[in-house]
Amino acid sequence: MYASDILMVLFLFFFSLNLIQTKPAFENQNLFPQRGKSSFPSPSLVPISSEHPARSGCGIFSQTGLVWLFVLFLFISIFFASYKILALYNFIRLILLVLTALSIAGLLKRGLLSLERILAVLAASAVFQSLLAFLQFFNQKSLGLRYLGESVLGAQIPGVAKIVVAGEKLIRAYGTFPHPNILAAFLLLGLFSSYYFLSQSNFFEKKFSIKIPIVLAVFLISLGLVLAFSRTAWFLGLALSLAYILFSKISRRQALHILITLFFVFFLIISMLGGLIFPRAEISLADPSVDQRIAYNKLGWYLLSKNPLGIGLGNQVIYSVKNSLYQIFGMDQIWQWQPIHNIYLLIGSEIGVLGLIVFLIFIAWFLIGLARSLIKNRNPEISNLLLIVGLMLLSLLAFGLFDHFPWTLQPGRLMFWLILGIILGIKGEVVRPRS
Repeated sequence: MYASDILMVLFLFFFSLNLIQTKPAFENQNLFPQRGKSSFPSPSLVPISSEHPARSGCGIFSQTGLVWLFVLFLFISIFFASYKILALYNFIRLILLVLTALSIAGLLKRGLLSLERILAVLAASAVFQSLLAFLQFFNQKSLGLRYLGESVLGAQIPGVAKIVVAGEKLIRAYGTFPHPNILAAFLLLGLFSSYYFLSQSNFFEKKFSIKIPIVLAVFLISLGLVLAFSRTAWFLGLALSLAYILFSKISRRQALHILITLFFVFFLIISMLGGLIFPRAEISLADPSVDQRIAYNKLGWYLLSKNPLGIGLGNQVIYSVKNSLYQIFGMDQIWQWQPIHNIYLLIGSEIGVLGLIVFLIFIAWFLIGLARSLIKNRNPEISNLLLIVGLMLLSLLAFGLFDHFPWTLQPGRLMFWLILGIILGIKGEVVRPRS
């Protein structure tokens, strides 16, 4: 049990009380920032449903309906599990996350949360994690924050993620996460959140003292990303940052400002850490991490072909160990007996081919709904918010091609279902200036 489990239970309890005691105030929605309610004001806005009331949000082929259909397949997989208690434990944990996501969506729709404030919290949290990452890398050891979830770190400790530069082992930054890749994924969410504040239409009118913290946040988060030494995160950070500049509805002046800021940050970091970045950026098929991911993918395809109905939620590792499958695919060391480093193959192997298809359909449904809202929206600042949330989801989905944490580990699950909850909260809404 994690402290976040207790917080989620309390969150769901108070959300239920609020649901019982109040009625939805759709006309007072604060889903998006409104003038006078934020330090980053934008035009007063009102969400207008893009769908007919009789068809909006109902039926099995709505986003929420597909989520519950997916949950049904999770439940059915328990009966195919060799270790049913383990499957039931994972099912309860995922149900808690699903309910949390739906509650976040409800709060957004009822105007009790604003998307801007969520982005502000993510950006501020990412800055905090980046500062911890810098101190860990500078000291080459953990900071003693085990009560915040920090791993015990050291260059000579087995199992700690490291890079090798000129024959010397250097630990990768963890923050308070269980692995540097998970830290990097969270920092990407914080980086995209900071882009929203950087691209505000009134950014140029702000005082210099207000601009500096925003630019500094972008620099610190980028520095934390580098020190995590996650090549997947580096590629996604560059590619999706470029996508934001190209596809966001910002003025040329705003785009130029973001480009100058990112170039300055990139130049500063490369000048300080280029000797560590360039060797790490090289990738070859002989790289152990690449070779192991290929082996995990082969294992995933094998399980899918041999068990199309699935082997049970949360049972992939123990099933593979019990049947000596890791050895068949050349993974003889105990530390290699990990979940498949591809959430799509992992989900398919655990809950079956049909469950995987439902998962892919509801993810596609989320992306299509978000894209529709983005295209129909006429307000540039709201469009930027929608695009940022979409980039967050895409980054986690892309990470899922090379890692398992969005499906198996608490921090990854929290990030994934938070973003899905946000998208559910803004699903089907076309926003335009209040007349």
